[in-house]
Amino acid sequence: MTTEKFNEIGKGGIVKEGIFVRFPELIPAEGSNYWRGDGKRKRLLLIGESNYFTRDWAEKSVFMDAERWYKEDTDKLIPEEKKTAVSNYIDYTTFNKVFDIMDKVLDENGIEHERGLGEGAFYNYFLRPALSEGGSRGFKPENIDNEVAGVALAGIIQVISPDIIIFLSKKAYLAFKAYCERNSLSYANIYIDHLSHPSSSWWYRYECAKRFEELLNKYWINH
Repeated sequence: MTTEKFNEIGKGGIVKEGIFVRFPELIPAEGSNYWRGDGKRKRLLLIGESNYFTRDWAEKSVFMDAERWYKEDTDKLIPEEKKTAVSNYIDYTTFNKVFDIMDKVLDENGIEHERGLGEGAFYNYFLRPALSEGGSRGFKPENIDNEVAGVALAGIIQVISPDIIIFLSKKAYLAFKAYCERNSLSYANIYIDHLSHPSSSWWYRYECAKRFEELLNKYWINH
């Protein structure tokens, strides 16, 4: 896994050393076949919302203080025991339903492929973990969270050149849209859309599985 290509993103800004120099565990996951060169499908970036820490991790991490999380000279960021959990190389039930749809679309179009994430890229939009407490896990971003997240994703887009971006979080989608408007950024050459998070009831209420399949067939596959 090469991390160096992300090292310049955000350098000299809020996160002085560079966003992914400070948080190397949070770099986007690129599937082994993301950069496939046969032209049968385009490059797909899926974007989730955030990771989650419970309050008891506050003793080992400054995640509950946004300013300290991005700026303080500290080793209390992502504890060693959490590094695997926050990795964007995910493989669990919530997102397997998304990866299964990717497999289905590729199969139905007669395209040999790696499983699920192997054919795409995945990234959680907000870099600071949300507090998971009392059944509530929704991230409540501060201005600094929105700014760093926007800088990070703009940099990622420049580095891995996705053709299609699907946000699996309306909150993350709207936050990036606002960031682009504030900074006069346009991505007219990239198809960008959003669906509900696959763990939410809205995923079923809005038939997001069907919508995701339609988007993949229309914008991901080269017909």
